[in-house]
Amino acid sequence: MLKDKIFKKFYEEAKKDKNIIGFFLGGSRGKGKITKYSDYDMYVIVKNNVLKKYKNKYKKMEIKDFSFAVFSFSQFKRYATFGGPFEWNRYNFTHIKVLIDKNSKIQKLVNEKGKIPKNKIKKYISGHLDGYINNVYRSLKCFRDNNIVGARLEASNTVRLFLNIIFALHGGRTRPYYKYLEWELEKYPLKKFPMKKKELIKTLLRILEDANIKTQQKLFKLTEKIFRKEGYCYVFDSWEPEAIDFIKKFK
Repeated sequence: MLKDKIFKKFYEEAKKDKNIIGFFLGGSRGKGKITKYSDYDMYVIVKNNVLKKYKNKYKKMEIKDFSFAVFSFSQFKRYATFGGPFEWNRYNFTHIKVLIDKNSKIQKLVNEKGKIPKNKIKKYISGHLDGYINNVYRSLKCFRDNNIVGARLEASNTVRLFLNIIFALHGGRTRPYYKYLEWELEKYPLKKFPMKKKELIKTLLRILEDANIKTQQKLFKLTEKIFRKEGYCYVFDSWEPEAIDFIKKFK
């Protein structure tokens, strides 16, 4: 294909260019989930003193289905840091194999960006687990008050928070973009979570569809069992017993 030839040309040039120290593909091509719609999202890491020159060079290149993200090495180190403004883009660096790594540091940086830092996992899970409990509680209280709009919107928040914590529980994995969720569950199963992929997807979609009370309660009870076993009892125990009981028994 013509596009493959164009990419190979960029790749070969990058290998020979002494100012380019890192080169890889992001997006679906970088993860190996290639479809006929997959673009070539190229990341080019250059020496610190030539950033402006290479930004201008690639900015002038307008090729359909090709994009260029150009960083200096120092800039790339700071990009998409945990807790930073571009944290939302960290999943983009998961399952990525760096094609050119001339200083032997790019792959390590990419791997780090694709996960929650080890020393942050417990705090991250604790906070998001507390948020998950809170949103389930709020959703069911809205049902109690006959506030259907509130119940559904609160329930929709629980899906994101649940996925945050269940992926983080598996070695600090980052919640995937929803486009990749089914693929991620199939290729990299959540071994600490007993639901099969189809059942989990069905559960999440049912919650999004109408905030079904029984479905929310079933997922909550399973989540509590798993996270208590993993040492997060204190998050549940920080809530009034009546609140947890309300979540489990409300009809």
